[in-house]
Amino acid sequence: MFDEIKEEMTRKICELRIWLSNINDSDDFSAINKGLFYVYIYGIYEETVRTVVQKTIEELNAKSVKIDECIYELYALIFSAEYDSIYGVGNEHKWEKRWNISYKLTQNPIVVIPNEIIPTDGKNLRYRQLESIAKTFGIHNAILPRAEIGGDIQEMVDKRNYIAHGNKTPKEVGREVSVNDLQRKLDHISEACTYIIELYEEYIEEQMYLKNH
Repeated sequence: MFDEIKEEMTRKICELRIWLSNINDSDDFSAINKGLFYVYIYGIYEETVRTVVQKTIEELNAKSVKIDECIYELYALIFSAEYDSIYGVGNEHKWEKRWNISYKLTQNPIVVIPNEIIPTDGKNLRYRQLESIAKTFGIHNAILPRAEIGGDIQEMVDKRNYIAHGNKTPKEVGREVSVNDLQRKLDHISEACTYIIELYEEYIEEQMYLKNH
């Protein structure tokens, strides 16, 4: 079900592993490449998470379940358009917008969720954003395979942002780490990506989106 995502993630991780194996710790050019590692690995990680969320929504839509069959946490996604329409609306229309939500509940249609929704605050995907996604789907399992990987994700995002926002050059970031450090971080982020894929695959396979699963 999620095999294509796993295969694509694995392919990109392998490419990055080969690229990393050709870097040494001896010169400024290598320091630049070590800094760019954070940009490279964050791109793989973010794409994996976003693709997993989109695939999960696609699978939910394909199940043709009705609203009243779903766990209440999922209502945050099911009524996403309706909730958005309430934001900033004036007094003239606020009750009309609320009636629309009530009407949708009484009609109890088959769930259709736009698959471009990523239920976060729009910031880079740190632990907090992964937690937001999991809560929205009603997932109560551990978000990451090991708690300490949250620190690796935080560091990855921070250093990627230093470079992307011009706070530090890739060379400055790369000087702070060894190739061995980066290989270990690559293993941890790869482990996190694999776990996230399997977590949401299990969510669909075990029908954890249903009240009576």
